[in-house]
Amino acid sequence: MSNNKIVHFTSDEKRALLFNIKNTLEISEEEFDNSWWPLVSNVWTQFNSCKLNNGDSWKVFTCRFTKHRESSTRKENIPIKKRRTTMIRPANICHAKIKVIRMTSKKLIQIERYNNTPDHTHTLIESDRLKRSTAVRTLVMQEAIKNYPPVAIVKAVKEYANNELDLGESVKDLKRKEVANIKYKLHGPLETHLVGNIELESDILETISYLKNQEYYCERYYISQKSTYGIVFAHPKQLKKLHQYGWLTLIDSTHKTNKHDWRLFTLYIRDSYNCWDVGAHFFVSNEDSDTIAEALKIIRNICKNWIPGYVLMDQSNIEANSIKKVFPGLKAGENECRIILCTVHIVRTWIAKIYEKKTREIMIGAMHKRTKIGCEQFIQNAIQQCSVSAVCNFIKRNYMKNSHKWALWARQHSPLLLQVTSTNALESYHSELKRTTSFLYGLIDHINSNQTYRIEV
Repeated sequence: MSNNKIVHFTSDEKRALLFNIKNTLEISEEEFDNSWWPLVSNVWTQFNSCKLNNGDSWKVFTCRFTKHRESSTRKENIPIKKRRTTMIRPANICHAKIKVIRMTSKKLIQIERYNNTPDHTHTLIESDRLKRSTAVRTLVMQEAIKNYPPVAIVKAVKEYANNELDLGESVKDLKRKEVANIKYKLHGPLETHLVGNIELESDILETISYLKNQEYYCERYYISQKSTYGIVFAHPKQLKKLHQYGWLTLIDSTHKTNKHDWRLFTLYIRDSYNCWDVGAHFFVSNEDSDTIAEALKIIRNICKNWIPGYVLMDQSNIEANSIKKVFPGLKAGENECRIILCTVHIVRTWIAKIYEKKTREIMIGAMHKRTKIGCEQFIQNAIQQCSVSAVCNFIKRNYMKNSHKWALWARQHSPLLLQVTSTNALESYHSELKRTTSFLYGLIDHINSNQTYRIEV
């Protein structure tokens, strides 16, 4: 065994020495753990280990490219559009191994090649592309704390690694996507004050207390037959706008806004300045018609003059049934509340379900006809020319008798309904909301980050 005294090596030189072990190395325990191993933690993965009676131990590490089994093959006859984009790493690329002996009494680490195994069959840069070292990840995390965009973090990390740490080769191929992923994982621990209580009940009480302090109207409820819960909340200014401009109300839900997996529903309205605003919110523990209907009843009770003429929504039967329960229309001696469907969601469904392009184009033409007769004629034409019986049945079952919900002929009387044909504005609001929150947080985080976004139309 040769004993090399190691002093004043640059970071890249240390990485090279621990990549292909030529001679046995001895390094102090503290220096190895802090200054050496973090540089190559991405190269090696533990193979086996042993702890001795005297407190010493050894571990054998194998190259991360070592892969003993072939990857499974893709299933046959899967459409190209439905195939997942995956990467397959070939097996048996590299068989390099090292042995790390920890001599506790001497506070030394000894590193040697294991059983005359060969050198790596690839470069150190290729190992960096496969996985980033602890040293690089730590550097990225230090910059991510400052909450810069990923592009700025990449630039700062490369500059600092080159000029201060001699890690230029290690970060040469650092990608923005890698930094974004590290930043996303770090996002939760950095904002633990928004996570809320682990217990649901405590989190609900905290949320209600916070809302009332912010002058929100807030009410929680329980549906016994479904064993579901909900929380309705709205600011008086929002309720005033819901009353004034709620003739056309958009409704949609979104998930992954809190750690309890409660769905967030938003009622959205457009004011006299052509700006979108929130009318009200509610959380539900389960997305069923009874739970949603109860939330809508509460909102209607506190905003008594809110009787929408039209509710624009996606193709959710659950939401549609809830609206019918709360706004029965002429049966209850009040104005009819009509449900209209988002044209963007309709077309997305047709792209997935109506395989024949010509049939789909005819149905899209039917959607944009100005008269009911013209729309119905187009639907009949689509069915007649379609050669796939399953598609014909799909059109007959879902779109033949309800064209007043999805076709624009039924909206010709109102310029507003012709302008607002989709729930895109509300989906954009939810997207922005989720960008500033996390599914790891409690209910209170959504409230904390929920500013009234005004989107110019």
